[in-house]
Amino acid sequence: MNSIRNNLVFSVLSGILLSIPWLVPHTGVILFFAFIPLLWMEHAFTTSGKKGCWIYYGLTFLIWNACTVFWISFVSVIPGILAVIGNAAQMFIIFAVFRRVKRWFLRKGKPDLFAYLFLLTFWIAWEYFYFDAEISFPWLVLGNGFATNLRLVQWYEWTGVLGGSLWVFTSNLLIFYILRGVRSKSLSVVLALWIFVPVTWSIIRFYTYKEKPDPVEVVIVQPNIDPVHEKFHNMPQEEQDRRILGIASEWVTSSTNYVVAPETSIPSVVEGQYFDSESMRKYKDFVLDHPNIAFIFGANTYGFYPYSPVKPSPSARPYKDSWYEVYNTAIQLDTTERVQVYHKSKLVVGGEKMPFIDVFPFIEKLSLNLGGTTGTLGSQPDRTVFTRPGSRAKTGVAICYESIYGAFVTEYVKNGANFLTVITNDGWWGDTPGYRQHVSYASLRAIETRRSIVQSANTGISAFINQRGEREQQTKWWIQTGLRGKINLNEKLTFYVKNGDYPGRIFTWVFLLLSVYSLIIAFPSRKRG
Repeated sequence: MNSIRNNLVFSVLSGILLSIPWLVPHTGVILFFAFIPLLWMEHAFTTSGKKGCWIYYGLTFLIWNACTVFWISFVSVIPGILAVIGNAAQMFIIFAVFRRVKRWFLRKGKPDLFAYLFLLTFWIAWEYFYFDAEISFPWLVLGNGFATNLRLVQWYEWTGVLGGSLWVFTSNLLIFYILRGVRSKSLSVVLALWIFVPVTWSIIRFYTYKEKPDPVEVVIVQPNIDPVHEKFHNMPQEEQDRRILGIASEWVTSSTNYVVAPETSIPSVVEGQYFDSESMRKYKDFVLDHPNIAFIFGANTYGFYPYSPVKPSPSARPYKDSWYEVYNTAIQLDTTERVQVYHKSKLVVGGEKMPFIDVFPFIEKLSLNLGGTTGTLGSQPDRTVFTRPGSRAKTGVAICYESIYGAFVTEYVKNGANFLTVITNDGWWGDTPGYRQHVSYASLRAIETRRSIVQSANTGISAFINQRGEREQQTKWWIQTGLRGKINLNEKLTFYVKNGDYPGRIFTWVFLLLSVYSLIIAFPSRKRG
């Protein structure tokens, strides 16, 4: 009974420790030892020869996910539960496979070090794979846990968040081996260097990094329209237009270069017939009245295909004798005749896309209203960069969920973006940690790319984020307001922008090699006569 109680305590403790950095600002350092109770419990199971460790693995990861992403259930309970269970399940699988591999090594008299190296590489490789998987929700990538500890991770400009994941997991393994008394003195030195060298470099980099003055003035609009009860139901679009344009008019000056409004500001825009939309005409008139600005905002748009007897894409929908696509779109208007358009391409599973619709087409319509559209949306392969007439300023617009993908965001920078924009509608989640976590991830994107970021959120938090990841100005949650500020452009490419998630690629290959070696170890040797 005591052992069961101890196992429960260890598994619950790891789950809580892993959760804290996502819930309490400036607590990312807890991650350096958050896995220790779980690793220690598994070690006790191994030395005692007992079975059933998997139960406690599952409990740890369920606690971590439930405590940190429970807010998904504010949109819909069942998808929220599935997200928690599904994300916990893939973490559980990693540890379950590790335990099997460890038993293979011990059975053959091999040191367990190889098994722990397998665990480390498997975790990093899986996080890397998870970025581009058909079902992708990398919210709890370990490196994200430092999103409010910016002074510690300025070196993300070299590695991205996967470098942070490697930093965390390796620290846990080193501490674990030290506690076991395995070469504790030498490993203590390694641990100290492993933690404090990056921290020291990062702090120096934070306080010495200087932005090159190259300012543009931006106005952020936060209309604070309730997405559940107003935006898509009870508030006429005319009133929404009036609110957004009214805030913009209040904050814009003769020096303003950009106005940025949130995701899905405008509904039902037909591509190629943009100004058939009354809202689009109003926004265009606003630009003509303020000829120095470019206006960036979100819209639900529709693109129609010419006649085709065959479905032209997995996300195409039938319309009379043809097909059409629905997009979650970012639009930029200026005083020219151009309408610059970008279609959201990292789509929210369950809200904006259903996975594997090529295989299971009947599930296409089983999606939530999340952002004003339902069903699987169209997307585009490339990251569009918006330009402004008579200016060097170029911006890539990440729409909501896209801002949590580091390598994805770097594609805007590779295509010429010298600052970044995030437009979002986080009001679905209510006053939960969800919107606070989301805006904090934008700070990581700023460090990785060394690009200033403008975030416009329908209900907050909207913010100006500098190239060190600091929020220089921000709004409060659930208020109708605007912000005006200046950001600096930057043309230089970081090592991470140039090379992407290379730690993930490296560790994927190492994981595959260790997997082959583990299978060789597991395969019974033939007896020679």
